[in-house]
Amino acid sequence: MSLVLTALLASTPAYIHFPPGDLPKYCKESHAIRLLEVAKFDAESGVVLFDVADTVKGGKVKNAITSFKQVIDPKAKGVLPIFDWLKKGKKAVLFTIESDKTGGGCGYVVIDDYWYSVDYNVKGEYWAFLRADPHLSAVYSGDVEKLVPLVKDLLAGKKVDVPTKKADKVPTKEERFEEVNEGLIKNRGLKK
Repeated sequence: MSLVLTALLASTPAYIHFPPGDLPKYCKESHAIRLLEVAKFDAESGVVLFDVADTVKGGKVKNAITSFKQVIDPKAKGVLPIFDWLKKGKKAVLFTIESDKTGGGCGYVVIDDYWYSVDYNVKGEYWAFLRADPHLSAVYSGDVEKLVPLVKDLLAGKKVDVPTKKADKVPTKEERFEEVNEGLIKNRGLKK
């Protein structure tokens, strides 16, 4: 394995390469969980500006990321449901891990019945789309308005019934690992 790839993997825990298996694990492993609201977007460029509507977890994260601009390549595989969903005022949940050393982070965005992965671009101060993750409907399936109370209950130690849906197609670990690495290398300006 190359030195660059080794450094990349050291700075990005398995969290983004191998998603937590269920919603309680997402709640436990995420440094921060935020409810976001679409403030503005440009579907042509793929730029989406979110405001933070609520910090569900991580209000005291040291050196927390404060930009919630996302850049989603309109030509990327699996983005059509995201662009179909986009509307001012729509809500999303962002689960992240964030590094107080590098200022970077990675995470998962949940919109109504759809998931996708993002990586924080420190230089550009935006979250870059990595890949669509519709198979994560096996973790949670439903609208965001119902997800937030479930997350709050889980964080409070309560047992909850989480609605899920069996995924049509689940990528192999190798497929996901390769696709995520390509996105991380591109977003972080690294060489293979």
